[in-house]
Amino acid sequence: MTTKTKGLLTVLTAYVIALIFGFISLHFTENFSSILQILIADIIATFVIYAFSVFYKNSSFYDPYWSVIPPVIAFFWLAQNDYIMNTPSILLMSAVLFWSLRLTYNWMKTWDGLHHEDWRYIDMRKNLGNAFEIVGNLGCIHFFPTFIVFFCCMPMSQDFSQPYNWTIFLGFGLCIIGVLFEIISDKQLHTFRGQYPSGTGIIETGLWNFSRHPNYYGEIMFWWGIFVFGYSFTGLNYLLLAPITMTAMFWYASIPWIEIKILRTRPQYKDYQKRVHILFPEITILKRLFKG
Repeated sequence: MTTKTKGLLTVLTAYVIALIFGFISLHFTENFSSILQILIADIIATFVIYAFSVFYKNSSFYDPYWSVIPPVIAFFWLAQNDYIMNTPSILLMSAVLFWSLRLTYNWMKTWDGLHHEDWRYIDMRKNLGNAFEIVGNLGCIHFFPTFIVFFCCMPMSQDFSQPYNWTIFLGFGLCIIGVLFEIISDKQLHTFRGQYPSGTGIIETGLWNFSRHPNYYGEIMFWWGIFVFGYSFTGLNYLLLAPITMTAMFWYASIPWIEIKILRTRPQYKDYQKRVHILFPEITILKRLFKG
């Protein structure tokens, strides 16, 4: 058995235990609303993964949580609707499973093993010092994304037996297109990294010629699709803040962090920043059309 396989089995064990504790909590919260029930279960599961992160001194234990938990949440809310199988529920589960399987597979393919920890967590550990464990590890790495993803999953909690309109198909389409963007951009990036040593060169081909982060663009599009799906049942309400929050997290936190790291070793990236939009390929295309 390889070191990576052993590591994957350890991570799998952690997630099975987390899910078991989460499901056990549902028994003690059965008189609560379904949203509060799953939120409490989500928090408990996150604590379990956090415990494994601390024990193994590796915060990357949390990395697959982003893609593993949403299908569980969606399935729970589907169960609350007596497993009703109609067009909305089938489209929603298909989109969420497609997204989840793709993202989890990509994590498994690129993950090096328990000895590997995301460079952002290493940076955070150095910068925060003694405050890392509570502020960085528990707060920023584990619970901040847990709450954002849960918020973005809330449009899945609709009663699928209610009347719906054409926007469920628009939401489904956005979800699928978003995942396809991620698949294509990640494949292009993987090919590029195979041609250039780590930390050298700038990918400017394919989707990366129109967006500096097309993989994140696809991820954001997926969550906007989930919101539009829920909009079919609820109309415009506070859940609009969910995809806005997700977009802001990538725009103001994840992407700047990555680009600062790139600029440390590749100053020519500044020219790429001027020519290609940070996120939206539509803006890059329009700029080139009007400039031409």
